[in-house]
Amino acid sequence: MMIDPSVIAVPLQISQRVLIALTSISGLILVAVGLSVIFGLMGVINLSHGALMMLGAYMAFSVQSAGLPPWLGLIAAPIAVGIIGILIESGIIKRLYDRPLDTLLATWGVAIILREGVNLIYGTDSKSVDSLIGGDITLIGVTYPAYWLFIILAAVVVLLLVVGVFKYTDIGIMAIAVIEDRQMAAASGINTVWSDRLTFAFGSALAGLSGAIMAPLLSVNSDMGLNWLVNSFLVVIVGGVGSFIGTAAGGVLIGGLDNTFRALTDFTSLAQAVVLLVAFIIIRYRPDGLIPAKQGGE
Repeated sequence: MMIDPSVIAVPLQISQRVLIALTSISGLILVAVGLSVIFGLMGVINLSHGALMMLGAYMAFSVQSAGLPPWLGLIAAPIAVGIIGILIESGIIKRLYDRPLDTLLATWGVAIILREGVNLIYGTDSKSVDSLIGGDITLIGVTYPAYWLFIILAAVVVLLLVVGVFKYTDIGIMAIAVIEDRQMAAASGINTVWSDRLTFAFGSALAGLSGAIMAPLLSVNSDMGLNWLVNSFLVVIVGGVGSFIGTAAGGVLIGGLDNTFRALTDFTSLAQAVVLLVAFIIIRYRPDGLIPAKQGGE
């Protein structure tokens, strides 16, 4: 019995859409998890997060341009961006923890400086980065780039790593103690200054890592982090501020909605508007997010 090809085409298209959506969602979670540390845990409205992600992508490009193995970019990016995070925290953020509006303006200024600095060093033309893993694989009848699967796995590993750091390591537990009760933590002998610095650096390093991982799928330029910044804030707020499990849930919701509406309409701005509307509705009726930290979302 022969099967009508038109019957097969529909599930194949759906499968392809699902796989593309999973990759997009994973990339969004990768970018948002660093913001979940800085904004979700520390309460710092870091508008330079997208620029830090952009720096990670440029680090991957620099490694490639130097003729070094591409995997070195995944090591160099978080280290370099983490160091920059230490400089930002020690030079600016440490004076503004109790002044959120000033923090917002200061980090936006940092983002502008970083973007212009990249334009001066690398030029304004877009760059491309080769994939760490080449070739294709076949899943549910769809040919799928192997690197896309790597991004999905990377998002899972990074999320588990972050949860593990703040739940099972001494440094992470001390960081949580400082965030929850600074005076008590200081009285217990914890160096609160360096705890803040390392936590901010860790979130920055995660932003750099996300940029290096996502670079092969994106056009690498100084403005590439802007859209990711907006969506990352939506993911953290909708998912639940201070909840890493909530960040994953927010990434699935925001990324899934965005991909769904992009598939249904050719108007990108309309899809973004619908995603924003849904996010505002969720925030209106669940102001603590889908999985609030106080309900056990690590």
